[in-house]
Amino acid sequence: MFGIFEWKRNSSKCHGESESSASVSSHSERCSDDQESFRDSPNNTSARHNESPEISSYTCDDEVHETVKELTEKLSAALLDISAKEDLIKQNAKVAEEAVSGWEQAEVEVAALKQQLETSVQKNFALEDKLNQLDEALKERVRQLCQSREEQEQIHCSISKKTHEWESEKRVFEKQLLELKNQLEVATDHGIKGRLEALEQENISLKVKLLPQSEDVHVLLLERELSNKAAEITSKHHLDSMKKVSKLEAQCHQLQIANKRLSSVCDHRPIATLFLVESLTDTQSDNGERLLGMDNGPAGCSDSWVSVLIDELDQFKSEKANSRITCPSEIALMDDFLYMERLVAFHETNCGSSYMKPETNSNQVASDDSSPNVSDGTMHHRLIDLEEKVGRLEHEKAELKISLAELSNRLEESFSHLKEAENIIVELKTELDLAKVSEQIANRQVADLEGTKKTFQTQLESAHSENQMLRERISLLEESSEAERLMCVELKARIEISEASRQVLNSQLESSDLELCGLTKTVEVLEDKIKSERAFSSDLAAKIEALEVTRKSSECQLEIAHSEVNKLQDKVSFWELKAEEQMILYAEFAVKLEAMEAEKKKLELELISAQEFAAKAHPAEAGEKALEIQLDSAYIEAESRRDKLSLLEHKIDDERVLSAEFATKCHKREDVMSNIKKEADLHGSSSFNRYLKIKQEDIALASGKLEACRKTIASLNQQLKSLTNLDEFMVEAERT
Repeated sequence: MFGIFEWKRNSSKCHGESESSASVSSHSERCSDDQESFRDSPNNTSARHNESPEISSYTCDDEVHETVKELTEKLSAALLDISAKEDLIKQNAKVAEEAVSGWEQAEVEVAALKQQLETSVQKNFALEDKLNQLDEALKERVRQLCQSREEQEQIHCSISKKTHEWESEKRVFEKQLLELKNQLEVATDHGIKGRLEALEQENISLKVKLLPQSEDVHVLLLERELSNKAAEITSKHHLDSMKKVSKLEAQCHQLQIANKRLSSVCDHRPIATLFLVESLTDTQSDNGERLLGMDNGPAGCSDSWVSVLIDELDQFKSEKANSRITCPSEIALMDDFLYMERLVAFHETNCGSSYMKPETNSNQVASDDSSPNVSDGTMHHRLIDLEEKVGRLEHEKAELKISLAELSNRLEESFSHLKEAENIIVELKTELDLAKVSEQIANRQVADLEGTKKTFQTQLESAHSENQMLRERISLLEESSEAERLMCVELKARIEISEASRQVLNSQLESSDLELCGLTKTVEVLEDKIKSERAFSSDLAAKIEALEVTRKSSECQLEIAHSEVNKLQDKVSFWELKAEEQMILYAEFAVKLEAMEAEKKKLELELISAQEFAAKAHPAEAGEKALEIQLDSAYIEAESRRDKLSLLEHKIDDERVLSAEFATKCHKREDVMSNIKKEADLHGSSSFNRYLKIKQEDIALASGKLEACRKTIASLNQQLKSLTNLDEFMVEAERT
C-alpha cells in the first residue's frame, strides 16, 4: 500500500514535469519557427541583394550579426530544452521503474488475497461439514426423542396395568381385613368373655379356700418352729440335768457299795476307802479339784461332798420344776422321754467304769493306813438321807417314764396330724398351680388377642398415614410433572428457534458462497488487468530504452518523445485511476473478507450454540421423560411388589448414564467454545466477544437447568425408594 501511494506521488510529479516539458516544447517550437523565418529571410535578402547589392551591403553585416546572436540564443535555448527533456526522460524512466515495482507489490498482495480466499473457502467447507454433522446429530436427537416417547408410552401402559392389579389386590386386602375384624369381634364377644368370667370365679373360690388353709398352715408352721426352739432349749437343760442325775446315781451306787463293804472291813479303812472313792469320782466329774480338798482334811471333804450332792439334787428339782412351768406339758414330756433314754445309755456306760474304779481306789485305800477316823453316826444319817433321796429319784424316774410314754403317744398323734396337714397343703398347692396355669393361659390368650388387635390398629393407622403421605407425594409429583411439561414446552420452542436460526445461517452461508464466487471473479479480472499492465510496462521499458538511444538524434525524435511522454502520462493517469479503483476494490474486498470471517465465526458460534442447546435440550427432555416415567412408576409401585422396582431402578441408571454422556458432550462443546474464544481473542473482535458472552450466559442457563433436572431425578429416586415399603396397605388406607 505504501509503495502504491509513493507511486501516486511520483506520477503527480511526473505530470507537473510533463507540463513544464510541454511549455519548453512550445518554446522550442517557437524557436524553430524563428529559424524558419530566418531561413526565409536570407532568401529574401539574397533576392534583394541581387536586386540592390549596393544598398544591402551595409545592412547585411548588421543582420548577420543579429542573426548570429539570435542563432546563438536559440542554440542555447535548444540546449536548455534538450537538457530539460533529458531530465524528464530520466524522471519518466524512474516513474516507470516505480510503477513496475508497484505492480509487483500488487501481484504479491493479490497472491496473499488468493491465499486468504483459499483459506476462507476451506473454512467454508469445514463449516459445511460441521453443519452436516450438526444436522446428523439433530436427527439422532430427534430419533432418540421418538424412542423415549415410545418407551414412555409403554411404561405408561404398564403402569396402568399395574394400577389395576393394585386396585384388585387392595380390594382383596380390604375384604380380608373386614373378615378379620368380624372374627375378632366374635371371638372377644363369646369365647373370651365366658372364659374370663369362669376363670375369675374359679380364682375367687380358690382364694376363699386358700385363705383359711394358708392361715392354718402358717399357724402350724409357727407352732412347729416354736416347738423346735423349745425342744432345743429343754434338751440343753435336760442334758445338763441328766448329767447331774447320772453323776448322783453313780455316787449313790458307790455309796451303797461302800456301805456294804464297811460291814466287813475295819472302821478306819473303809472310811478311808470311801473317801478315796468319793475323791476319785469327784476328780472325774469336777476336773480334779476335790481331790486336793481330800488331801487337806478327810472330815471336811466328806461334809463338802455330801453338801454338794444335796445342792445338786435341789438344783435339779428346781430346774425341773421351772422347765415344767415354762414349757408346755407335751413338749416337756417329750423332752423328758428323750433325756431319759440318753440317761439310760449314759448310765450303762458309767456303771462299767464305776465298777472298775472303786477296785483300784480300794487297793489304794488299803495301801494307805494313815487315814483319819470318822464317826459312824453321822455317816449313817447321811446314808439314810441319801437312800431317801435315791428313792425319791426312783419314784420321780418312774413318773418320768410314764410321762414319757404319754408324750410319745401325743407326739405320734401330732406327727400324724402334721402329715395330714402337709398332704392337704400339697393338694392345695397343686390346685393353686393349676389355677395359676389356667389363669396364665387365659391371660396369654387375652394378651394375644389384644396384641393382634393393637397390631391391626397400628396397621390401619400406618396405612392411613402412608395413604396421606402417598397423596402428598402424588400431588408433589403432579406439580413437578407440570413444571417439567412446561420446561418441555419451553425446550421445544427453543429447539424450533434454533432450527429457524439454523435455516437463517444456512441462507447466510449460501449468500456468503455467492459473494465468494463474485470475489473470485473480480480477482480473476484483476489478474487479467495486472497481466495487461505487465505487458504495457514491458512496452514502456522498451520505449524508454528506444528513447534513451534516440534522445541525441534530433528534435523530431524529442517531439515524438514528448508526444509519447504525453501519451504515457495519459496512460499513467488512466492507470492511476485504475489503481485507485483497484485499491478501493481491494479495500472493499478486505472489508468483505473481514465481514465474511466475522459471519463465519458467528455461524460457527451459532452452530456450536445450537449443538449445545440441542445437546442440553435432549437431556432436559430426557429428564422430563424420566420424571414422567418416575411419576408413572410411583403409581405402579404403589400397587406392585418390591421385585418389580428393580426394572425401574435399572432404567433410572440408564437415564443417569445418558445424562452423564450428555454432560460429557456439553463439556466437549464447552472446550470447543473455549478454543473458538482463543481464536476470537487472536482476531480481537469486540462484537464477537459480546456474542460469546451472550452464548456463555445461555450455556450457563442451560447448565443450571440441567443441574435442576438432575436434582429432580435424584429426588424422584428417593421418593421411589420410599414408595417401595407401601405395598400392601394402600387399598385399605384409601377406603378408610
